[in-house]
Amino acid sequence: MANEPTPKPAANRLEQNGLFVRGVAISNTALKITKKDGGILALVKYELALEPGTIVLQQFIDPKENPQIAIEGDQVTKFPTLELYKPYMAKVSRMEEIRGQQTATSWEPIV
Repeated sequence: MANEPTPKPAANRLEQNGLFVRGVAISNTALKITKKDGGILALVKYELALEPGTIVLQQFIDPKENPQIAIEGDQVTKFPTLELYKPYMAKVSRMEEIRGQQTATSWEPIV
């Protein structure tokens, strides 16, 4: 049995590997999504202006688990937003291009 070194967790997120995106928040939107099984989710999108271009950061949030989400009828009336025209940074795990738009579906904010 060999002694294998155990990796130490990084002290902060900036020391971890990944793709880091930094931009200025230019829009916040949310849509109600109805799943096939009848469940409801909120699709929250944050658009960041990059240099050059833009990226959309998406999150699917269950309103039953998150009190920051309020849905009335077919509209999402309350959801977490980013302050507009303020710089933000995110660590992106999964990014793709959808109809010419860079989109990140798996990401976490860096504070």
